[in-house]
Amino acid sequence: MRALAVASGVLFVSSLAGAQAGPATTPDPLDRMRSDLRRLVTTQEAHFAEHAAYARTMQELAAAYRASEGVAVELANAGPNAYGAIARMAGRPGSCTIAIGDVGDGAPRTDLERKRSPEGEPTCDGDGQTERGMFAREAQARAAGVLSRLAKYQERHFGRTGAYAAEVAALPDVRLPSTITVTIELATATNREPAFLAIATDARYPGFSCVLASGWARFPQGAVTQAERRHAGGGSTAVCDTFR
Repeated sequence: MRALAVASGVLFVSSLAGAQAGPATTPDPLDRMRSDLRRLVTTQEAHFAEHAAYARTMQELAAAYRASEGVAVELANAGPNAYGAIARMAGRPGSCTIAIGDVGDGAPRTDLERKRSPEGEPTCDGDGQTERGMFAREAQARAAGVLSRLAKYQERHFGRTGAYAAEVAALPDVRLPSTITVTIELATATNREPAFLAIATDARYPGFSCVLASGWARFPQGAVTQAERRHAGGGSTAVCDTFR
């Protein structure tokens, strides 16, 4: 009986192992190309740290970087402080691209859809993303980030002066991207405690906004976003429309 039980156990384990084993999952071609581009960025940052400039040719990175099998990666419009890169897979139409630094109009576009993406974000033909959608998400994230930084410096300003700043200009450490505008509204003097409302908009996406309220107060315009009327709480957390 014991021998039978042991044999049965071995058979069960073997069957389970066989059921779990299977052919290795083939990586998605787009994932492979995106991964190769991200590894290139890492290699380029190491090169920059050593040489105070990015490599302008792939030959300069030959000792430190190799693309995955079947993928060819090339640099595009590379300079000492910025570059683009393109990845293509043998036998597969289209490409993936990425840009680092201020490449300007030299940012590479994908072969088929002719799209580019925000800095540091790979984009590929066939990935279901649109150029406008990617840049809209970036703009939304930047607007929210600006408000988060502003809230931090507002608290420092309050600690020094006993009041919140009514204008961004009074907060010199808050630097705004060229397309973003921030307005500040202070709570009225009748409010129990000091509070402020900050609204961020991006000129490229009119009708959309992010808002942040610190403290609890009633504001004449309401602490809501422009498009979706999303309400900002009083916890210094930015709330945004979905930019598009």
